[in-house]
Amino acid sequence: MRVKVLGLLILIYVGGIAQAEDQSHNRSMEKGALLRSIIFPGWGQHYLGNDHLARQMMTTEVSLWLLHGVFNGAHEWYRQDYRAFAALHAGVSYRLKPDIYYYRLGRYNSIEDFNQAQLRTRNIDAIYDRGTDNDWEWDSSDNRERYIEIRQVSLRAAKAASFTVGGMVINRAVAVIQVLFLSRKAGPTAEITLEPHPGGGRLCLRLEF
Repeated sequence: MRVKVLGLLILIYVGGIAQAEDQSHNRSMEKGALLRSIIFPGWGQHYLGNDHLARQMMTTEVSLWLLHGVFNGAHEWYRQDYRAFAALHAGVSYRLKPDIYYYRLGRYNSIEDFNQAQLRTRNIDAIYDRGTDNDWEWDSSDNRERYIEIRQVSLRAAKAASFTVGGMVINRAVAVIQVLFLSRKAGPTAEITLEPHPGGGRLCLRLEF
């Protein structure tokens, strides 16, 4: 009887150690996979052995980076284009101006028209000094409209690039959720249960790998 009790205690002790080691290992695996998923989605899934999900997440991430590069490049190219167009057809200085300046440039035919509009609304602080590198005067209304079109294309490209950044954030959130599910579903478990019976009971140790 004492031998059975001793054997049972040893079994419980070994099971407890195995469970603690498994839990520690699982936590370490989970942390490693989470960190990898934040750095590059799909890396965590590969770390946990699910190459199918890893390929999906990595393909999505690479596609988002490529799109970001394309849209960001288009934004910069068209921005340089509308600035050069304004310099050619409105006499705008090549010196870099704030975005609000380029917005106003498309709304008014000249700096004089802009200043007069600000005087009428008593927005004195917005008025530009004449005879500086802020001067402009469009050579035709058609060219001013063309300038607006080019600038709008640049702004849409910039917005698309920002959407791809949002997609990268979402992709990482999905990757983290997947890693949490995979690490907690697939990890080894140990369970100790007590089954009561008349006059006694049975203690069971169940290990799952």
